Amino acid sequence: MKIDLFKSKIIARPSKERKDIIEKGNTNVSQNYMDFGYDYFDNNELGVGYGGYKYDGRYAGVVKDICDHYGLKPGDKVLEIGCAKGFVLIEFQKLGMEVVGLDKSEYAIENSHPELKGKISFAESSLLDFDDNNFDLILGKEVLPHIEKSDLKILIGECLRTSKKNIFFEIQTGRNQKETEGMLVWDRTHKTLETPEWWDQFLTELNYTGDVNYKVLIADN
Repeated sequence: MKIDLFKSKIIARPSKERKDIIEKGNTNVSQNYMDFGYDYFDNNELGVGYGGYKYDGRYAGVVKDICDHYGLKPGDKVLEIGCAKGFVLIEFQKLGMEVVGLDKSEYAIENSHPELKGKISFAESSLLDFDDNNFDLILGKEVLPHIEKSDLKILIGECLRTSKKNIFFEIQTGRNQKETEGMLVWDRTHKTLETPEWWDQFLTELNYTGDVNYKVLIADN
């Protein structure tokens, strides 16, 4: 099912602003950026990246809506893949959920929300070290394009295995070649740059039964 669980609630950097930065050529990045370190999250001088990612409670309302949508209740288990500093995940915990986060950024984990210490683990593998039918919700916000296609197949299968039913991914995408190429110029950590049509076919072939929203990162118009 296609459903927008984030975009309408969260004020993000406008696509036009991203395009302006690209056109000015302000997209050179360091190895630290490529490793999802300080430069990626908190260096406000680069132009690209988060430019400073601090907790401000922006996800509280949308997480409540997600819980209502999926019928989640206190004590349910939530896994977020690619959770960064845990600013989405903490809102589930505040509503009484048992939460687990995975991320490949040691910097983000070290600088995660203080109430999530010990609940976010470093993970580079697409294999999930959890039992079958373990989580009431698995979600990933803008994480799949950062993963190689071969690993994506493994990860989707693992999500289907470890989820009781509910899975949601918000996927950054482009509607044409120019928009997908713009994704890489904007963020060189992207590895899978594809259209919504490609993602639909890919997920169908993997028998993906969860929900999805496609977010156009660099709109051409």
